Amino acid sequence: MEVMGATKDEAMAKTPFDRIFCDATQAFKNWKSKQHDGYTDADLKQFMLDQLELKTKNAPGLGISITLESAVVDSRTRPYTITDNKNKNSKHRYKMTYMIVDKDTHEILAQTNETKAKAKELMKNLYTNKSYKGNAECWFTKQVIEGEKVAFDATYTPSKNTHPGKYLVFGIDKD
Repeated sequence: MEVMGATKDEAMAKTPFDRIFCDATQAFKNWKSKQHDGYTDADLKQFMLDQLELKTKNAPGLGISITLESAVVDSRTRPYTITDNKNKNSKHRYKMTYMIVDKDTHEILAQTNETKAKAKELMKNLYTNKSYKGNAECWFTKQVIEGEKVAFDATYTPSKNTHPGKYLVFGIDKD
């Protein structure tokens, strides 16, 4: 099967084998250079069977990989672009907000911009009416009510030559 990944380790993790026993890229290149008239799928399959016999003794669960195209990882030290958004209209105005959040998942359960007592009331309603059974906490936050809500935009920009690698893996399943 053919697998792709940003790194060789990532690609090998996608294989159905317990372990990739060895890399037969050089043996494949040598074999391919001797095929002057080209090769068929049957020839390739025979090469793979010969490699399995030679390297793994046909042990189930072991695989062999061939690198068809090496992965080029992102080498930028700053693979991002950040653009500030200017507030064009007026000054920012904020309103205090009480946000009720699940302690484990940090999922927002409810929020109010009234009072702390109102936030407690919302929490009581979550436990009684909506049958919420988890642990929660109330966070103080400030919501922008006037002015630009977005402070900046961030864009991921990898290196130009970054691309995933392509690998051919073969072996005998342990099933």
